[in-house]
Amino acid sequence: MASSAIQFRASCIKTLSAVEASPKRSHQHEFNGVKELQSLFGTQRVKSSATFHIRSQDVSCEGTLTWYDAREAHETRSEFRLYFNDNAVMQRAEEGDNIVIGFDKNNKIHVILIKAGTTNHLGNISAWKAE
Repeated sequence: MASSAIQFRASCIKTLSAVEASPKRSHQHEFNGVKELQSLFGTQRVKSSATFHIRSQDVSCEGTLTWYDAREAHETRSEFRLYFNDNAVMQRAEEGDNIVIGFDKNNKIHVILIKAGTTNHLGNISAWKAE
């Protein structure tokens, strides 16, 4: 667990839907690449390590994120996605939890899960929102 709050240079947040959180609903391990995520990652393919955390819990792990255009063969139809590998943090994700994805001041990527019902939870944010 981080001993102090992570200072982001850029980040976005949303509330996880059942499809995004539950392996029973989807095994895809990815988020749709909406403009808020595109503002973080751009339009080029990116594969990078990331640190996954659960806020206010002693659970964290290293993982991999891949930002890619699922339709890169179609010149006029981009469809970006952010893939994450299966890991100990995302295995604990549930519908209704908040998820924050961002770059810290050293350009390291962090993915922070904020459990529903905790004091840090920001309520229902149905679409990605830049912070």
